[in-house]
This record gives sequence, C-alpha cells and structure tokens, in this order.
Amino acid sequence: QATEFAKEEVKRVLGVLDSHLRTQTFLVGERVSLADITVVCALLWLYKQVLEPSFRQPFVNVNRWFVTCLNQPQFKAVLGDVQLCEKMAQFDAKKFAETQPRKEPPRKEKPPKEEKKKEEKKAAPEEELDECEQALAAEPKRLDKLRKNAFASVILFGTNNDSSISGVWLFRGQELAFPLSPDWQVDYESYTWRKLDSESAECKTLVKEYFLWEGEFKHVGKPFNQGKIFK
Repeated sequence: QATEFAKEEVKRVLGVLDSHLRTQTFLVGERVSLADITVVCALLWLYKQVLEPSFRQPFVNVNRWFVTCLNQPQFKAVLGDVQLCEKMAQFDAKKFAETQPRKEPPRKEKPPKEEKKKEEKKAAPEEELDECEQALAAEPKRLDKLRKNAFASVILFGTNNDSSISGVWLFRGQELAFPLSPDWQVDYESYTWRKLDSESAECKTLVKEYFLWEGEFKHVGKPFNQGKIFK
C-alpha cells in the first residue's frame, strides 16, 4: 500500500514538471542552471532504478529534458554514462537483511559489588535548630511528674547552625531533683548546672530576663529565639 501511494505521488510530481517543460528546453531560460542540476540529481535514482519504460512513457517532456541534461558535458563529467531503468527494482527482504550488519546480543554485565560505606550525616543548619526545638518541646513531656516540685523558664538562643538551650530552674529543696527518677535523667547530665545566689544582682537579672524573655542575656551571647515555661 505504501509503495502504491509512493508511485502515485511520483506520477503527480512528474506531471507538474512535464507541464512546465512543455514549452521549455530547461527549467529556467535556455541554458542549464542550478535548478536543472538540482532536479536532475533528485530524479537520478528514480530514472536508474524505478522509472521503467512503461512508467516514464507518459512524461515525454520530462524524459526529453532529463536526457538532454545528461548529455551535457558538465553532467557527463560528473555522472558518466547513465543507464536508464529497464525494469522497476523490487524490494527483496532477504537481500536487504543480508546487507544489514548483524546485531550481537547485549552482554550481561555483572552488577558492581556494593561497597558499604559509612556516611557521616552532617546536620544542615535547619536540622540542628530543629533538634534544639525538639529538645525544648520534649523536655516538659518527659518531666510531667516533676511539675509539683519544680518551675522553670527554658530558652532557645541563636539561629541556624549556632544555637543553644539554657534556663532558670526553681526546685523544692536544695539539690537537683533529676537524679530522683530515671525518667528525669535522660539528658540532664549533658547540661551544666550551677546554683544561683538569690541575693546577688546576677541572679536577680537572670530571673528577670528568663521570666520576661527579654533582656541582654550577656552570659549567653546569642539572640533570643523562643522559650518554654515548665510549671
């Protein structure tokens, strides 16, 4: 079906060209031009392989023009003697297959051995701050049983990649209450604890700043970020 469609298309184009050459020796003017060279080269393999006598016979003007061009010295110097088609070439699937390079089956490559590598995860600035925030949020939940014996204001200081937690705690009694219960001992040792002198100016300043969540916080050296009240 595709072959028949192609034949009809060739006939249509040759018909248009034949009508133009009815009153013309060459495509443009009375001498060979670039137009003639281009179209002759486009039709060359059709005339050599497809346009058998019965097929090309209706297109008298095209045949005359084509042969005239081939006999010009300039064409002969490049194309030589061109033998026109005597029998239309037929597609031979077997011969076509023989001319094609054989495709070798793809080799199966062994997958590379997986190497176990220790990847050190470097916390992004946001992750580091998130960890501090999580610790700040989780602390009251773990210390629920301590509420009757303590009161605190805990603050997250700093920004991404430069943050810390500190706070002021009030306990019933004179010692830290954390050692009294395993639930309270999870990470209290990771903090530095010191007892404040309630009569000192430093203590009064710290209590004021931590309970109001505003002030210079000179002992920290980082800006206030957020706070939690434990009660």
